[in-house]
Amino acid sequence: MKDDFYIRYKDEQTNRKMELPLEQMVKRLLALELDIVSHREALKAQAIVIRTNLVRNPHILVDRSITPMEGYRDIWGDNYDMNVERIDRAVQGTRNMLALFGGKPIDARYHILCGGSTENAEDVTDNRVTYLRRVLCDHCTGGPHWGDEKEFGMEQLEELLNIKFPDIDGDYRTEIVNFVECIEKDEHGRIRAIKIGDKRFSGRQVLELLDLNSTKFDIYPTGIRFISNGMGHGLGLCQWGANAMAEKGYSFIDILKYYYTGIDVGEVQLPSIKKPLIGKIVMIDPGHGGRDEGHKGIGLGILEKDIVLELSLGLRDNLEELGAMVRLTRDDDLFVPINERVERANSLYPDIFISIHMDYFPKSSLEGLEMFYFRRDMGSWKLGRSILDSLESRGISLRGLKEGNFYILRGINVSSLLVELGYLSNGEEELKFRDENYMKLLADGMGEGVVKYLTKSNFHSIIY
Repeated sequence: MKDDFYIRYKDEQTNRKMELPLEQMVKRLLALELDIVSHREALKAQAIVIRTNLVRNPHILVDRSITPMEGYRDIWGDNYDMNVERIDRAVQGTRNMLALFGGKPIDARYHILCGGSTENAEDVTDNRVTYLRRVLCDHCTGGPHWGDEKEFGMEQLEELLNIKFPDIDGDYRTEIVNFVECIEKDEHGRIRAIKIGDKRFSGRQVLELLDLNSTKFDIYPTGIRFISNGMGHGLGLCQWGANAMAEKGYSFIDILKYYYTGIDVGEVQLPSIKKPLIGKIVMIDPGHGGRDEGHKGIGLGILEKDIVLELSLGLRDNLEELGAMVRLTRDDDLFVPINERVERANSLYPDIFISIHMDYFPKSSLEGLEMFYFRRDMGSWKLGRSILDSLESRGISLRGLKEGNFYILRGINVSSLLVELGYLSNGEEELKFRDENYMKLLADGMGEGVVKYLTKSNFHSIIY
């Protein structure tokens, strides 16, 4: 992993946007966790968590001030050199390592203390994530923030929760089950009997024992105490539990695999100037094939299945040269059922899926490339806009980006597009697809649009 992967952040002293190599940023962020995580194996696990999140989202710190290591000298005092050495060892000992699921960096959520069990992602974010599943955690029992108490007055609760408690008047029998209950009053509102805790008292006894002014009293709650176990959202790695696991002899890999279900820990090659798509997976679907010829050109009789395969192969070569892993649903003149195309895509789970076709409308002069995305899928819409912009700059005739309810779009679980390259019912447009330069123009334009879309989060992470 080279040091050309940079993280942009805001310098707290100058308030200017700065850039720092990935591994140096991991050290600075690991310093923030040092008061919670201390064991060397827990520090290594935390370093991988930090690095994974930075690689997954390099612009996460764009508007955040980050303290330089030198800034901890006053905070750590005599322990400064020792702590810097511990951080250096943790970062160097895990250099290039990420937490991966399906070969991609995970959303490595973490929190201070889970309180006995972590959470399922859908219970916190409304989205199910395979590797963010609930796990039992007895490692953090008795840690900090265990049994933390916080009290709220009734008026404060009404304001914070936007609620209204019932008014208390002389005729109201206020009971708090298992605490104050079974209240009996006479016709004038005086307490005859009342159960407090596990004992029953007369009104007179309560008056004397509590030194009240009268037996004509009401019970009114003035506050509520909340007692919580744990600290944080409960997703992913429990820092306190990770530290306890490390002290019991577990390795940093054991810790990460315990808290993130089904992940791997390994090295990946990061995007660079020449290979901005490293780590990205693209699936291209050349429509039709084999016995399914698709449309046939009105003039030259060229077949849709051949044009879309030629374009797909050219697009694949472009993207692979930039580091992407590209898979085609077919790379030869083969018939592949549409349901099998969908299954292949969903099993691979690529970053994007592009299905390529040709259009035909009899007895018309319609021409131009158009694209379709599934309704309300904004990721697909952004991908389409990025490609259209690149094609427009190359002078390609365009018909725009539209919603489409195609089966293949409905079935794919990732951002996907269906591209109609042009009209084979238009003789002049058909001629273009015999021109190698035009086909290269299409492949280059689509490739550039894909790169812009897939690297939008990396624009500030690579020095150009």
